[in-house]
Amino acid sequence: MLGLAAATLLPLSAPVVVAQDAPPAACQYAQTQRLAQVADSGVREASALVASQQWPGVYWTLNDSGNAPMLYAFDQDGVPRGAFRVSGATNVDWESLQLGPDGAGGFALYIGDTGDNDQMRSDPVIYRVPEPEPAPPGGQPSGNQTAPATAFRFVFPGRAHNAEAMLVHPTTGEVVLISREVTGLSLIYRLPPLLDADLVLLTDFVDVVEVRAFDPASGQVTDATISADARHVVLRTYASALVYDVPAGASLATIWEQQPRVYPLGDGPKGEGIAFGYGTDDLMTVGEERPTMLYRTPWRC
Repeated sequence: MLGLAAATLLPLSAPVVVAQDAPPAACQYAQTQRLAQVADSGVREASALVASQQWPGVYWTLNDSGNAPMLYAFDQDGVPRGAFRVSGATNVDWESLQLGPDGAGGFALYIGDTGDNDQMRSDPVIYRVPEPEPAPPGGQPSGNQTAPATAFRFVFPGRAHNAEAMLVHPTTGEVVLISREVTGLSLIYRLPPLLDADLVLLTDFVDVVEVRAFDPASGQVTDATISADARHVVLRTYASALVYDVPAGASLATIWEQQPRVYPLGDGPKGEGIAFGYGTDDLMTVGEERPTMLYRTPWRC
């Protein structure tokens, strides 16, 4: 597993992880592999990815702006496992998707309608919806619509941002947003607890990550993910995965002064969504290419 201390950043051409009290190169991410073609024609511009914890081997994705408010399930072989219209939601510019607590002991999907290329939106929103039950292999889902979504509206202090990455802590529900900036300087914001959908929330500024220092070729964050045990966070760009450690019990707002470990991602020039695979430290990724492909970047020791 990824239980490693922070390490010295090395060139992307030869990423090596230095474990505390262990020889270098003990574990690292291997070359990205194309795993499967997603056979659902409705998935046109996959901007995010989530691995289900209730249904191992099932993944969720969504399309970004200009598309219907739909969630798509498929398995690791690319076989469709259901398409679900999100009840009570609209898709202005969906960019992120995370799995988190539903407040009743179950799992919910958190949809970040937070894309804003022109940085002019006054109405970003996060939808929280109970995770639907996907169809069995080769079967049909019991319905084609989710339970009603809860909409949490918020604003950024000062000015609007294009936030294409979101983190949701799998147990506490803490929400962190990461902006995508052409300058390569991503801003980190934290939302207050999502308790009252009648309020418009104000995000708290947390930190700045100089993404361009770790990934000069791209420098723009297109998605993020957190491991199921909440011990590791990954920011992704079009070219790289930036891996952060989360100390036990720590807030997601406290990790950004680390120097991340950097690994190349070989999932093409339009790679956007990223998630940890179920029960592993492998990184699963998708992008806006057509047809949609599922990739795996395996963790090797």
